[in-house]
Amino acid sequence: MQLVSSPRVEKVRGWVLAVVVLFVALAVAAPASAAKSITELVHRADHVLRGKTSAALLTMHVHTKSYDRTYSMVYWGDERSSKSRALIKVLGPARWRGHGTLKIGGRLSLYDPSSDRVTVLSSSMLGDNWMGSHFTNDDLVKETDLAEDYVAHMEKTWVADADGKPARYYRVKLDPTPKAPVAWNHITVQLYEQGSHVIPTREEYYRRAGQKTPTRTLTMSDVKDMSGRLVPTKLVMHVAAKPGEYTELAYKKVRFDVNVPASKFTEQALRQ
Repeated sequence: MQLVSSPRVEKVRGWVLAVVVLFVALAVAAPASAAKSITELVHRADHVLRGKTSAALLTMHVHTKSYDRTYSMVYWGDERSSKSRALIKVLGPARWRGHGTLKIGGRLSLYDPSSDRVTVLSSSMLGDNWMGSHFTNDDLVKETDLAEDYVAHMEKTWVADADGKPARYYRVKLDPTPKAPVAWNHITVQLYEQGSHVIPTREEYYRRAGQKTPTRTLTMSDVKDMSGRLVPTKLVMHVAAKPGEYTELAYKKVRFDVNVPASKFTEQALRQ
């Protein structure tokens, strides 16, 4: 017996088919869209303290089992070319005044005013601590862009208050791309989105796959308006192999997209 469909049945079938096609299309498109959104969030979080150019006044407090030391420093940065440039000069205390670090791409030079000597670091020295802190020389040299050198995977999202206002938090795992020049097996990043602002709060670095405890952890807090941009002004680095120790960077002033002349990133400026 042959079944004959009425116009009404055919109309319903057509509507159901359209819904199914739309659902399938959305299901296929959603992962790509979500991945793009995650990557964009990571990129904005990674660049929250960067501008095309920037200048900052900050302090660095180093706490170890052997000593506590606080430096006052000034920083200039330039991200406008393929080789990012930065100059850091120590303002105090008196014993360390005049010490400087100049970064041009992957090249790092240190200046010691007591000997009036500039040392260009070899690759074997990049893992050494910078100025006795828990940051390494490699942290200053690295050209890594988290959004370009890693593939982002969303692990968790939730809503909570940030500075008294609701925000959406994200925890993202970053796995390196096959050819990325990076030292970490993976990194986890925690950040939140609040209106048009994206603020990083925590980064955990892992050397090996399956590692349960991060090799080191960077936390970011004390969000303030600096030069018209909301940024975390307190960064604290902990290293798992040195429990109880830490290095804290505190930004006192930051200005973005300021006029920083090319002469600022020269050996002459490093010696001044």
